Amino acid sequence: MTRPRPLTRKSLVGGWKLEDWRTVYDDGRVSRPLGKRPQGVLLYTDDGGMSASIMSARRKVLSSANPREARATERAQAFDSYVGYAGRWRLVRGRIEHRVTVALNPALIGTRQWREASLIGDRLCLVAEERRAGAGRRHEVVWRRARSRASA
Repeated sequence: MTRPRPLTRKSLVGGWKLEDWRTVYDDGRVSRPLGKRPQGVLLYTDDGGMSASIMSARRKVLSSANPREARATERAQAFDSYVGYAGRWRLVRGRIEHRVTVALNPALIGTRQWREASLIGDRLCLVAEERRAGAGRRHEVVWRRARSRASA
């Protein structure tokens, strides 16, 4: 069994491709918020910038190339099938803090999103705990180090 590698800024900097996102509830239920094969990109820059974008692989194309001309229900479905935010990041005692400055969901702007992190081989697992009204759930998001075309 491969052991987790120590997390350092250097080990995190670069691009990551989404492998899996699952949500585990306190009662043991498991869901996949954006389906079985979501797609996504996570970027950490050496100067502390970060960006995360995740989407359902089965997003419907809008009826118009201009989203403002699409029906409200279509826009709502597009919103529900995509998660994206960017800002600043830092590593604090093995946890990663994302300080959100821009986001698809306005409620995230200005928040600090903490992630428990582990690095095994070329996979980065980020875990976020959520507690609401006595119930909880844990988001487990697995990323694989993206390879540049030059090294592929």
